[in-house]
Amino acid sequence: MILSHIFFHSLVQGMDLVGMILLVGGLTSRTLVVSPSSGQASSLERLLPFLLLLIGLGDLVLRSQMISGQPWEEIWSFLPAVLFKSHFGKVWAARTFLLCVLGVASITKIQGRITKGVAIAAGTLLLLTASLSGHAADSGDLSLAVLVDWLHLLAVSAWTGGLFFLALLLRKRIIISRPEPTSPSALITSVKRFSTLAGVCVVLILATGSYQAWHRVGGISALLQTSYGQILGVKLALVISLLCLGALNRYRILPELSQRAVAGPASLTGDSWRRLHNTVTFEIGLGLGIIACVALLLQLPPARSQWASAYNVSSHPAGHSDYEQARPAKLMPAEGASIKILSPKEGEVLKGDEIPMRYKFVKGKLGAHLHAYVDGELMGMFSDPEKGILTAIPPGHHTLELRVAAEDHQTELDATDKVHFMVK
Repeated sequence: MILSHIFFHSLVQGMDLVGMILLVGGLTSRTLVVSPSSGQASSLERLLPFLLLLIGLGDLVLRSQMISGQPWEEIWSFLPAVLFKSHFGKVWAARTFLLCVLGVASITKIQGRITKGVAIAAGTLLLLTASLSGHAADSGDLSLAVLVDWLHLLAVSAWTGGLFFLALLLRKRIIISRPEPTSPSALITSVKRFSTLAGVCVVLILATGSYQAWHRVGGISALLQTSYGQILGVKLALVISLLCLGALNRYRILPELSQRAVAGPASLTGDSWRRLHNTVTFEIGLGLGIIACVALLLQLPPARSQWASAYNVSSHPAGHSDYEQARPAKLMPAEGASIKILSPKEGEVLKGDEIPMRYKFVKGKLGAHLHAYVDGELMGMFSDPEKGILTAIPPGHHTLELRVAAEDHQTELDATDKVHFMVK
């Protein structure tokens, strides 16, 4: 069951990342690369916001099913609780709003500076929502880790997303035997602009990626001996290959094209463009492999956490500093409801990512079920009066709180209990 959730979550998040990277890459390409500058969004760019809305809805349903543990046909009543009581739900709502803005901006007939500026701002903030729902947010929404992750995503989107649209320009030049829509000189200019943009992005990616590796891995042992580190190793190998292909384009193929352009348009044959198109296509393939690795990494606890927990050297309870802030502003009177956690016991050390719970639950007049929070994040909903199982709990120190909730899934009663435990 856990493996199936990891697979589906990875698949959904992989598609989501591809969509966001293409969306921001298209905006960047139209603004900074294409010569002359293109104000009109392509058909793909107009479609992407709506596809991402559908992918986001699928992600919401998938996470709600995982949190509630209920059959698919019964999870719809749990959606409001996930939306309004979890960090993911709040980020999801912000993301949905930004996608609506991008959708309207892409289909409006007037594509002026204001429309493009709004689209660029919304696309930039859209990538921020990805950082706020990933590992970087474990350090807090307003942390250096989130800022670095956001800058990393911006650079990746401008480079790898722009590669796709560069490939489309080159394909038109190869297949369509006419001087328009892009003349050879204009296309050379676009390729040079993209090469300059890619160089800036590579520097930013290397700087932010180095920080992320230190923050999430910490050392060679964690890199080599944890599942997170091993997948990260595959990602790094793909990144190195991508950098090598990018260097080939920048320092070998592009100078040759420039020399041919100086000699005359007739010397720029289809084979000249085809060579560049082939290497760009390989770069896109490597980029997709990197995104697949990232989608898997998002489902695993960082290597630093895995390694520290394995040797019981973690020195800071994860999420404890933010835990009290996650409590609701007001709890309704218990009206006879009560909850007492029997297991895990205070300070208990557990193995594996499934946490079996036993508790004594009295519903009283208003209680209907339990909300289970781990480190302030809603992780499950349970109606069984005695037991339940939490899944996908990463290694480290955690705080579990059970709260009695009313039938509407929104009202929580002043009937709670909490324990601290550790997962190895």
